[in-house]
Amino acid sequence: MKVLFLTPRFPYPPIKGDQAIPYYRLKELGGRHEITLLTFYEKDSDLAGLEHLRPFCREIHAVKLPRWLSVANMLFLGAFSSVPFQVLYFRSPAFARKLEEVLAAGKFEVAHVFMLRLLPYLAKVSAPKLLELVDSMALNMRRRASTEGPLTRWLFAEEARRVDAYEPAAARSAQRLVVVSRKDREYIPGDNVSVIPLGVDTELFRPAPARQPRPVIIFTGNMGYAPNVTAALWFAERCLPLIQSEIPGAELVIAGARPAPAVLALGKRPGVKVTGPVDSMPGALAGAAVAVAPMQSGSGMQFKILEAMACGLPVVATNLGVGDIQAVPGEQLLVADAAGEFAAAVVSLLRSPEAADALGKAARVFIEQNHSWTGAAAAVEKLYARLNSRISQ
Repeated sequence: MKVLFLTPRFPYPPIKGDQAIPYYRLKELGGRHEITLLTFYEKDSDLAGLEHLRPFCREIHAVKLPRWLSVANMLFLGAFSSVPFQVLYFRSPAFARKLEEVLAAGKFEVAHVFMLRLLPYLAKVSAPKLLELVDSMALNMRRRASTEGPLTRWLFAEEARRVDAYEPAAARSAQRLVVVSRKDREYIPGDNVSVIPLGVDTELFRPAPARQPRPVIIFTGNMGYAPNVTAALWFAERCLPLIQSEIPGAELVIAGARPAPAVLALGKRPGVKVTGPVDSMPGALAGAAVAVAPMQSGSGMQFKILEAMACGLPVVATNLGVGDIQAVPGEQLLVADAAGEFAAAVVSLLRSPEAADALGKAARVFIEQNHSWTGAAAAVEKLYARLNSRISQ
């Protein structure tokens, strides 16, 4: 099938969620479909990743979107518009022109568009459209607003208001929408919404040969992303002292790219290490005894939980962090929301290697059975076929 694939972020390296999902979609689908990729890139150095994408794509078109232009779009256009800031961020006449060129050069059987941010470009596409929203951005923004300071709280609340009014247009603009969780499905209007859970590269993320004997706790993710910043601060300030009072040698490793100043400052605390970007996230996870996902805001499904579980690490998460992951609490991961209960769950795993090992092994089996990228791609292909058959009838 001839597929036009549009994504707002250059999908390599697959570090952030809006890079990883399209990357693994391309990797899994590229061998069975003729894919033309149209994507943005921010820095010239991003284009070094083209060699990793070419095996999956018949054609690749990359349009530069400098950050200064995106910020200008949000500031100046946002002041006179009710369009979500994240949509304005990706406003690009150059991208629109390139899309017109690509459409004029060939006919596509399906257009696969990634995220609400590219919704304005859908009007140019006549092929049946699948729009991957990933999660409900209105829900995401509303949750983030509830945990921020006064200024950023207003910003996220305003974005939530804008997205609330904008998301219904998604249901009218594409024949099929996709989100990663049932909770997000509830917030998206329309009866054309499918749920396809996130996947994990189970060859890359696999159990280490030996368990880490030291009491090392790890929290991973994009550490410039506001929900991760809030989670890191909450755990380091409210949970870690309780853990260290029970296990004095306990250490916290915060691993991930773009750490915010508030996260970097945590590295000055006793027993806290902020790594910044790591060469190998599986390697970083192999150096830990317990993984945590102390999320206080956000939406969708957490890669960090799935990756840690795939590595056979025992995971402690909040209910918000677990979201729609269908793992059984107490059998495949531990769940706690209050700081004292969260800390106690971590301590119990650090003190009982046998219980930690059992939880980690069960977690790995759960991931293998429920969260492979191959299974997710098969679900996407079924939607392709349905969309194409409707047009053919």
